This record gives sequence, structure tokens and C-alpha cells, in this order.
Amino acid sequence: MKNIAKSSHTILSNQSGAMFGLDARIALAIFGILSVVAGVAAINVFGQASTTAMVTEFSNIKKAYTEFHLATGEHTTRFLDLIDNDTGFSGWSGPYMEGMLSDKSRQYGTYSFVEGRQDVAGVPPVECSGGGGICATWLKLTKVKDSVAAEVDKTLDSTSTANSGVFRIEFVPGPTDDVYYLVAAKGSGGSDSTATQQ
Repeated sequence: MKNIAKSSHTILSNQSGAMFGLDARIALAIFGILSVVAGVAAINVFGQASTTAMVTEFSNIKKAYTEFHLATGEHTTRFLDLIDNDTGFSGWSGPYMEGMLSDKSRQYGTYSFVEGRQDVAGVPPVECSGGGGICATWLKLTKVKDSVAAEVDKTLDSTSTANSGVFRIEFVPGPTDDVYYLVAAKGSGGSDSTATQQ
């Protein structure tokens, strides 16, 4: 009888050890799942932060451009006119961009201004010519990550149509694109008016 009791006790000890191993595996599986969920959430937060940062920077540049236009009565296609007055505009009271010393973006490529039609879809914006249509000044930023450009487009235009609206994406080969953001409408025939869209 003693031998039987001993072997039963041995079986129970092994079963207890097997339960501990199963518990540990379940705990590891739960930890792994939680790690994946936390990683995906972190990626989404970082993506939203990049989108918010770009929208805020575009809004600040648009305000600076409006201040420049109100002070000088002029439109410009030279981004550095917001930072220095090397062009010699009368009434210039800048710099209009705090903390920027060049046309280089903090995260992406370079900024510039281009003229193009606001009322016609196209990327880059269709060239202004003659007296028809609404001519506008667009902010151009190069080397923007594809995913960030797409999210900013959804935020600013409420759609993901890349070639129309106030934000447009010019797809270039590789992982980055050039983007255009409407900063000021000049009106039909080139008459000045401030853009009312964001």
C-alpha cells in the first residue's frame, strides 16, 4: 500500500507542475497580445502627432503669409520673404515666421510658394494664365512621408482626393511626396483677396 500512495503522490506532483507550465504559457500569450496592442496604439499616436504637427505648421505659415501680404500689399513666391526682406518690400515688418531661419522644414524637405489655379483640380496646381479662373498662392513642401501626406489630406479636405481641395499631393517615386497647401487666393484675373479656406 505504501508504494501505491507514493506513486499517487508523484502523479499529483507532476500534474501540479504541468498546471504551472500551462499557467505560465497563458500568461506569456496574454503579455504578447497586450504588447502587440500597445505597439499598434503607439504607432497610431505617433502618426496622429505627425499629422497634427504638419497641420499646425501649415496654419502658422498661412497666418505669416497673410501678415506679410497685409503689411506689404504684395504676394510673393519666395518663402524667405517671410523671414528676411532681401527683396526690399515696402512696409515689411517681419520676420513673420518665429524660429525659422531658412526655407528648410524641421522634419521634411524645403518650403516654397507657387502660383496656381484654385478652382481647377491638378497637381501641381494648374498654372495661372490669362484672365480666367481663380489664381492662388500655394505653399509647397517637398519630401513628405506618403502616410503623413494622406492623413493630412483627410484632415484638411475631409476626403482623400489627392489632386483637389486646399491640400494636394504630388506623388513622386519613392516613400515621400511633394504637397501643396492653399495659403492665399488672388481672385480672378489676379486681383487680391485673402483665401477664406484653411
